[in-house]
Amino acid sequence: MPVEVQMPNFGLSIAEGKIEQWLKKEGDHIEKGDLLVAIVTEKVTVEIPAEIAGTLLRILYPAGATVKVGETIALIGEAGEKADLVRPDVGPALPSASSAAPRLERRELGDLKISPLALKIAQEQGVDIRDVAAKFPGQKIGKKEVFDFIETRKEKTKPPGPPSSTDEEIRPLTGAIRAMAEHMAASSHTAARVTTVAEVYMTELIKLRSALKEKFKKDYDVNLTFVPFALKAIGEGIREFPILNASLRGEEIVLHRSVHVGIAVDAGQNLLVPVVRDVAEKDIVELSRQIQQLTVKARDGKLSLRDIQGGTITLTNAGVYGALLATPIIHQPQSAILWMGKVMETPVARDGQVVIRSMMYLCLSYDHRIIMGAQAVRFLQVVKKSLETPPSPMLPI
Repeated sequence: MPVEVQMPNFGLSIAEGKIEQWLKKEGDHIEKGDLLVAIVTEKVTVEIPAEIAGTLLRILYPAGATVKVGETIALIGEAGEKADLVRPDVGPALPSASSAAPRLERRELGDLKISPLALKIAQEQGVDIRDVAAKFPGQKIGKKEVFDFIETRKEKTKPPGPPSSTDEEIRPLTGAIRAMAEHMAASSHTAARVTTVAEVYMTELIKLRSALKEKFKKDYDVNLTFVPFALKAIGEGIREFPILNASLRGEEIVLHRSVHVGIAVDAGQNLLVPVVRDVAEKDIVELSRQIQQLTVKARDGKLSLRDIQGGTITLTNAGVYGALLATPIIHQPQSAILWMGKVMETPVARDGQVVIRSMMYLCLSYDHRIIMGAQAVRFLQVVKKSLETPPSPMLPI
């Protein structure tokens, strides 16, 4: 049975990708790992490798087509195997798609200028191609005209909405915003989310950063922030409580051996979560370098597929925007997300005296289906302790 090649999931807010170029053609033999197709999105350009060896039986979307995440774009199987087992949704579905359009022969179309692809799409979508031609008299009918005709018909069948006010701007829920909405809603409906908060004394870490930031800039050409220290702290916490690095898959709990932390990056209209891999094995210098590289790639739209896949837990630093507290939503299929707030001077009680100290809130959201409250709180205390007692500037970090 043919294996489906699907449009991959590129990130939280990317709903679709455009096929830039097929790197193989139908009938080609493919080895596992051979580059198959180049995909372009708003923020990511990647070449997708084949996951199995076989023959490229059928390409379901041509170069230039825009395809939703999860849609099948090609079929790979044995040479000579039938490749008509899956039919993609090559365009917008009609409201009444149950009635098929008449299958017309070329001779029945007379002098109408209609591309073979347009004729095929019209048949699959239940559209009489002659109706499309009537809407565009004198024009050559391609796939664009077919899709425009379908969208027009859909609009006509929509129930009228409430009248809009002159002081309102109406925007469709599409693209990146729609993908984000669907992902966040799915996470909220799936995970039994609980959030717990810890207050972190940051004065010592601020001193360490101040002592090292010029050296990091001069010797390593990186900006030293609090984020790599938080990544190291997460690694230490997971070493003691590996359940925070787990995923729930059906009836199984998957405990990931490596700690791959997704770091949320604000990239304009998109929220991307590139992944810093093997956090527990890396020092602050290497973590700082990778964070900086991934952030630049995210904002320049140059992340690879590997850059954004495989995260086992997520870290988001909203403190840079002045936020204090939050209840972050878990990035499925992960089971935990750690949120960093603003570091600020705060009056606190120390030894019976009110003193000013630099403090920060950490907010941990976790999936209570597999993570117990005591585990989450103790994990958070490990992270807190690691941030409050950083290594000496004279020691390797």
